[in-house]
Amino acid sequence: MANQQKTQTKKSKPSKSRPLKINVGIIIFGIIFLYIVFSVYSYTTRQQIRYYEVLKGGIVRQEEYTGVALREEQAVNATSSGYIHYYIQDGRRVGVGSDVYTVDETGALEKYLEEHPELTAELSPDQVSDIRYRLTAFSRDFSNDNFSALYDMRYALDAAALEFSSLSSADDLEKALNDAGISFTRVTSDAAGVVSYAIDGDEGLKDQDVTADLLSMNGYKKNITKPGQLIEAGTPVYKLITSSSWSIVFPIDDTKKAQYQDIKTVNVHFPEQDLTAENAELSLFTAADGKDYGKITLNEFMEKFCDDRFVKFEIITNDENGLKIPLSAVTEKAFYVVPKDFMAKGEDGSTGFNRQVVSGDGSGNNTEFVPAEIYRMDDQFCYLNVPDAQDSTSLKAGDFVTKSGTDQTYQIGPTKNIQGVYNINKGYCIFRQVLPVESNNEYMIVEENTDYGIAVYDHIVLDASMVKEGQLIYQ
Repeated sequence: MANQQKTQTKKSKPSKSRPLKINVGIIIFGIIFLYIVFSVYSYTTRQQIRYYEVLKGGIVRQEEYTGVALREEQAVNATSSGYIHYYIQDGRRVGVGSDVYTVDETGALEKYLEEHPELTAELSPDQVSDIRYRLTAFSRDFSNDNFSALYDMRYALDAAALEFSSLSSADDLEKALNDAGISFTRVTSDAAGVVSYAIDGDEGLKDQDVTADLLSMNGYKKNITKPGQLIEAGTPVYKLITSSSWSIVFPIDDTKKAQYQDIKTVNVHFPEQDLTAENAELSLFTAADGKDYGKITLNEFMEKFCDDRFVKFEIITNDENGLKIPLSAVTEKAFYVVPKDFMAKGEDGSTGFNRQVVSGDGSGNNTEFVPAEIYRMDDQFCYLNVPDAQDSTSLKAGDFVTKSGTDQTYQIGPTKNIQGVYNINKGYCIFRQVLPVESNNEYMIVEENTDYGIAVYDHIVLDASMVKEGQLIYQ
């Protein structure tokens, strides 16, 4: 019994608490983890200051128009009725006396050609690719707002099919038909020129005949005579273009008339064909309807557009090159403006101004030479940096400067803004001026090699509104 009590007493004795052990590794890991979380949070929530590397570039300004094409062309009528077949592909040149087409009055030739397809040229892989390319380009650019382009595409495909399916050889055809006892009439060209099978009735159109109604294309219709088609005598079957020189007439308003008044030549770009004609002749005139028009005369690409009466083109009005920077990088800074006549030279040859000071004994005004960093000069003024409030040596608002050899004075104070960007090559923002040459909605072209300006490969702040001068930037 006594032993049992002793055991119970021993169990009831309180145990000693263990000392708390601190794991230094866990503490360090926790600190690092919190630092990483804080850094990631700060990086993702703060505004990102991005930079742009200055490069050379250019901006091209282009005015878009649709004009009517005028050529030295004439429609050629069929000499007899019958089924027509061509020897010459659309857009190809012919000489005087060259075979252009044949007419079969009975239709035997048509039937014979259907039974002997070897007499017609098969489509080559390049021709198939050409048709696919035209369809793909049309599908990509088609818009319901320009539904008439659908008809233009149909005419273009008809012309392409006509070109690709022309008879392979006049000699082969004549020999085969003679053997079969089939007679036909061969028609030759009376003049040299380019053959086109697109007939619209405007082949004799002159620049004075152009009207706003014509350019609206209301009721415009273009016909293409296809191989094997039955035609009547006297029906136009092709047109012959006898000169490589052609022109495009387009409407202009008063603003464009003033803009083009003194311009004699322009560069013309055809966006659908990606062709550019340089130094095309430009003239202005007033047509019979009393409206003003421009006329571009070209000596190239006539064959490319021989089937088109209405042509889309662009006049390149400006093509400027220099340093290309985003508009978002451009900001403004105020500078003191001082007339150039007040500039002076110090004894050491430095440039500055003579500042008027009041003598200590009150005996009168004296002058002291103050060197100045001239940021820019134009025809009238010098532009001086506005100093910090703590700067007591530089010119500041309220100071008077005197003109050498005269009693004239000028008070420092008026300012004018200069466009510029923030250069961050040294790790902090430094304002550098830019002289704009040309701009569009996104970029500006500025002059190279300007004083206190920028150079190729300089790093500038992409969004100037996010920083201020002197701010440290971590790239």
